Amino acid sequence: MAATAMRICHKCLLTLTFVFVSTFLCVSANTQQDGKIIWDPLPAEPQYNTTAEEPSLPLSSLFGLATGFIHKVPPKEIPWEVLRGLINGTVDIANDYTEFVSYSAGFLTCFVIAIIFIILMPIIGIVFCCCRCCDNCGGKMLQRDKYNTKCRRISLLVLLLFTTIMITFGLLCGFTSNADMSNALQRADSTLQSNVKDMSAYLNNTFEQFNFVAFNQYDYVHELLISDLNNVGRLVGDPVKEAANPVVHPAVDSVIQLAKESFGIQQVLREMVNTTRLLTGQARQLQQELDMERAALNYTLGTPQCRNTRAQSCLSLKSSLDLNLLKLAADYSIVRADRELQRVDFALRENFIELAYRGRDEYENIASRIDADSIRMIRDVKFELEKVRTAMQSEVTQVQNEVDIQIHTFLHLLSSDSPNSSAEIFLDAFAEAQSYDQYRFFAGIALCTVILVIVLCNYLGIIFGECGRDKRDRPTERGCLANMGGGFLLTGVTMTFMFSPFIMLATTLSFLAGGATEKAICKPLESGDIFREVIDYPYLLDPNQRYWLSYALYQVPDLPLTTKEVIRGCQADGAIYDVLNLDSLFNLTTELDYRKQYPELLTQLDSFNVSFKGLKLIDDSTRRSLYQIKESGISALDYTGYLNEVNKGITGVNLTTISNMIEMAAAAIPDRSLQSQLKSHATNLRRIQEDTVDPMSVNVATLTEQLIILQREAATISNTIHTTIERVLIAQDFVINRGGEIITQEIKNFTNRLLGFVDQFVDYVHNAVYNDMGRCKPVANIYNSFDVLVCSYSVDSLNGFWLALGWCIFFFIPSIIFAVKLSKFYRRMRYFEDYFNTHDLETVPMKIYE
Repeated sequence: MAATAMRICHKCLLTLTFVFVSTFLCVSANTQQDGKIIWDPLPAEPQYNTTAEEPSLPLSSLFGLATGFIHKVPPKEIPWEVLRGLINGTVDIANDYTEFVSYSAGFLTCFVIAIIFIILMPIIGIVFCCCRCCDNCGGKMLQRDKYNTKCRRISLLVLLLFTTIMITFGLLCGFTSNADMSNALQRADSTLQSNVKDMSAYLNNTFEQFNFVAFNQYDYVHELLISDLNNVGRLVGDPVKEAANPVVHPAVDSVIQLAKESFGIQQVLREMVNTTRLLTGQARQLQQELDMERAALNYTLGTPQCRNTRAQSCLSLKSSLDLNLLKLAADYSIVRADRELQRVDFALRENFIELAYRGRDEYENIASRIDADSIRMIRDVKFELEKVRTAMQSEVTQVQNEVDIQIHTFLHLLSSDSPNSSAEIFLDAFAEAQSYDQYRFFAGIALCTVILVIVLCNYLGIIFGECGRDKRDRPTERGCLANMGGGFLLTGVTMTFMFSPFIMLATTLSFLAGGATEKAICKPLESGDIFREVIDYPYLLDPNQRYWLSYALYQVPDLPLTTKEVIRGCQADGAIYDVLNLDSLFNLTTELDYRKQYPELLTQLDSFNVSFKGLKLIDDSTRRSLYQIKESGISALDYTGYLNEVNKGITGVNLTTISNMIEMAAAAIPDRSLQSQLKSHATNLRRIQEDTVDPMSVNVATLTEQLIILQREAATISNTIHTTIERVLIAQDFVINRGGEIITQEIKNFTNRLLGFVDQFVDYVHNAVYNDMGRCKPVANIYNSFDVLVCSYSVDSLNGFWLALGWCIFFFIPSIIFAVKLSKFYRRMRYFEDYFNTHDLETVPMKIYE
């Protein structure tokens, strides 16, 4: 049955290991942080009922004394060579009996001593009885009253009382040991039931751990890996963008900013050209008006009325007024930027702000690009994972069903509720043993009762003798109570002679049975010698197999597996895989080497590649536009000359001032007609100032502002364009060349992330199988419980029983002597001899009292 259980356990472990190997990508974890998996613990072990604790018995010291005596009986070691010879048939007891005699010398000596005691004790009792009948051996009813009579009586009383107390102690130990033997047999029933429950719980827990790793954890991690594959763009693209951002973002931002500045320059330049055209037209119209008014004013000042002496003020006006100043001060036609505007318009014919945004969006959508480039790889990997998952689930289900049947069959054999089960057979055997044990129990009670009667005789003899004795009474005049006490003492002596042989016989048989069991079974079990010298001895139990246990479990004769190592490993609460040395049969490390087991998955992961060669932050037309803006000539315009020319003013003289001068001169002229003409000229000039010159002043201010803006922007546009193009070229080179290295590294990191899950899983499986899976301490507890039941309860109780009986027998001898001598001080004598002369007792005449 044990071999069947080990085979089932082995098959379960092989199944579990197969699942581990089949699902090497199926990491089982509660959570994962930054690629590090935090594993859920295996299902906790149930509360087992069986323990390996040594029992705390009230007579442990007595049992230890008995066991120590047995181990001191020579020889101290079992002749394993002879025992192995008996097993393999090379030793014949009939011919090689001397070996057994040599080993059993100590036990034979004790047996011979016991036989001599059994034979001599009745003979001595008969001789002693005959001797007393002949008035010898203290049988003569005569007592001499000597000087130390009282001292002798008290000494004999104390010695007998001490001896009886010692016998009483042995008697109590005998009663207790006799009951412990029956209790040990009754305990076997509950122990078997407990062991069956614990074995069932252990197997169920092992399968629960198996299901936990093979199924529960598998589903979670399968989804985890699929999720990573579905998010490959994010997992790979985000680190790539993070690495390229310090180079790409400044370049794209520079292009966008330059584009905005270029469009701003284009707008200002266009407005300046329009303003210049407007001023040029206004200046042409102003010039015509000034020319007409100058001619008219020259005509008026040249009329005879103005030359009249009475029009002195007109003459003064003519001499003081320089009509040549009535003209334009600035030539606006020199401010020309039409060609530059055309070049800028041509350079900005495409909206490269939008193109820059489009390039940045393309860079920002690296994740989508990676997803698109990895569709085939992800599909192939998912297909392989699903294929492995399907095959694993099918295989695990098939093996689990088979193992479940074997486990249920095994548990059926162990269950006491199942008909014809091993447990039922054991329980029937225990029940039959218990029915026979009652005879042993009653026999032990009978022996202990005999000793109890002897002890009571001694106690009653002492009590009646002392209580009924009167020191004033002569020995021939002692009362009935004292005489009865002496009778009780002699009755105890008689029963001691009568029953000592039977007690010694029971002691001897118990000693031989308990001593042989302790020395041949319990001690070798404790030291492990029985495993090393018998069970695990090469070619002993099976002449064709070096390792019997490995062949019985795995049908593999050369696997170094011994019973002692298995028990020791389970006692240390080792994992069943490591304890059963399954690694030699099924190398888990080799099977978990997924790089060799599944090379196609690694090949598919290695095929994962993304290229950035087609990725452009700005296209060639945008780059040409930037160069065309730089070469448009706006930086070469004579902004200083333009500003100087514009700042000359609109007219050579202020028309309002001239109007005021003309009006003052007209006021002093008496000629109404001339006065009217001059006032008309003043009004016309003022009108020209208000209607033409003043609006032109606004446009001149606007042109001045536009020139200043263009001058400022043109001063930096070349450097800005150069810097922007340089940044773009660097960023483009980074994306194409360095970006390829970065994405290659990130793809490698992604692959390592997946393989890191696998490696952590392999470590987890290795640790779980070798250290945590199916800890077999319960199996060791079951073994230890039987060891405790057989040795600590049954055998120790049996050894305690014979030691208790032997203890009583040992004190029977002095008890006989002290009881016989003390009884004479209690019994009524027929003769009495007074004390007359302490120094000459033989000459004292005897007095006879009838």
